[in-house]
Amino acid sequence: MPVGSCTSITIKDKRNEPLEIRSCSREDLSCLLEMYATFSPRPASQGLPPEDPEACRRWVQGLLEEGENFLALREGRAIGHVCIVPDDQKRDGEFLIFVDRAHRNRGIGHALTELALNRARELGLASIWLTVEIYNFRAIHLYKRCAFQTCGKDDCERKMVCTL
Repeated sequence: MPVGSCTSITIKDKRNEPLEIRSCSREDLSCLLEMYATFSPRPASQGLPPEDPEACRRWVQGLLEEGENFLALREGRAIGHVCIVPDDQKRDGEFLIFVDRAHRNRGIGHALTELALNRARELGLASIWLTVEIYNFRAIHLYKRCAFQTCGKDDCERKMVCTL
């Protein structure tokens, strides 16, 4: 898959349906807010995306300002969002991903994750980390397929890291 420096790629999901994956910026705020306004369940994980519309707006704005963001779109509508929030001093970054429930299990999360990991490599990051609810088996399976490894856990969540 092309690396993060490209502006847009078109791929087919597991159902052979096309979708566009592209980088996104502040100009995509309304597109992301539309996706998160109907996102289910809400909050999906660890209080994200925020339920309150204004809190959600501030959260998305922060991701767009501080992170490297990519969108998955179908027919112009956002169906997936991935973000890496880099910490240049530590040479790592936090990883966040959300895929609309109706579009899960189609390889979209995998494509977004691979693109984000490639972008993290371009940025010179040494690793990417995330936290995931301990019973979110589907997400954990995806992360393991993309070379994330568990590096800590408690009763509610686990921390996983991908060394780049």
